[in-house]
Amino acid sequence: MPAYLEIARALKDAIFAGRYPVGSYLPAEAQLARTFGVSRNTVREALRKLREEKLILSRRGSGTRVLPPQSSNSNFMHAMSLNDFRAYALNWDFAIEAVELRKMHKDLASWIGTAPDEDWLAIRGLSRTHGARHPECRVELYVHRDYAAISRLVPSHPGPVFKLIEDMFGSMIVELTQDISAELVTGKLAKMLEVEPGSPAVVVRRAFKTASGKVVEAAHETYPASRFRYEVNLHRAEAKHPG
Repeated sequence: MPAYLEIARALKDAIFAGRYPVGSYLPAEAQLARTFGVSRNTVREALRKLREEKLILSRRGSGTRVLPPQSSNSNFMHAMSLNDFRAYALNWDFAIEAVELRKMHKDLASWIGTAPDEDWLAIRGLSRTHGARHPECRVELYVHRDYAAISRLVPSHPGPVFKLIEDMFGSMIVELTQDISAELVTGKLAKMLEVEPGSPAVVVRRAFKTASGKVVEAAHETYPASRFRYEVNLHRAEAKHPG
């Protein structure tokens, strides 16, 4: 195997293992050349390979940034940190339909452990990756009413809602809990997602929590099955021996 392909594979493995999280920058060409014991031209060829796979973005003067993994015809998610999730969310266009105070779905309220009769700031709309022809998912976000003042800024905010909450209120999100299930799309939702009624779908529920365990934001997202992909990389942990 050519040296540049071996280096590209090593860097790709490092990206998926989390050593270079989404949004971070790879070492400079000169440093990579020293690390792998090759010429800078070989490193450039390896980086070109990763750019072709849309794993990195190189810009003169600003370095090489790790991008969220993508698929040409589906949404792609992988096990990630909260910092990764911030970068991942920037890859989406969120068309907001409504921002209003309302009660949360009973099943979502039950899942996060809150009373179903409480009012939350609801943000509803459709999300799609940049340039996609069809919507990737239907999104319903619920923000704790303590942070409802973000409502006026949400439409113009380019990043994830939980980051806006952190910036405005200083309430740091330290935990993201996620649940994935399957269901069939019916009626109005099928039309929104541009699929046939009865089509299979993937439902992703998320809860964003502070260090005290308070749920600041909850999300309910519905993806047509054909537009969803999820990947987890597992690594063997070192066994710890007493003494």
